[in-house]
Amino acid sequence: MQEILLTGLLIAIIAYWWDTMRTNEIALQSCRRICQSAGVQLLDASISRQRVWLRRSPGGGIQLCRLYSFEYSQDSHNRQYGYIVLLGHQVVESRTGPSNAVEPGAGSGPGSTIH
Repeated sequence: MQEILLTGLLIAIIAYWWDTMRTNEIALQSCRRICQSAGVQLLDASISRQRVWLRRSPGGGIQLCRLYSFEYSQDSHNRQYGYIVLLGHQVVESRTGPSNAVEPGAGSGPGSTIH
């Protein structure tokens, strides 16, 4: 019985790791796209995962929600910070710019903004 539990735990850890790697790639591509459309440069070509939590999806199920931060600049001297939120593998919220304006659903369907 312990072998079955240990095998199940190992499979769950590998599945989480695999999903996290895939989600990191989606987040990085989305940040690049957001920066490109805003006419700014994504600095260091990297993002940083800040938080992971469970959240109810619009379909009623439970999914992992991940918050990523990134740095960007208009002139490569003035660093600014933005963030992106993914629910599962879908971008549901992003922010760039000094204002508190939120860009809902960048690359997602209508009505999927998280507040």
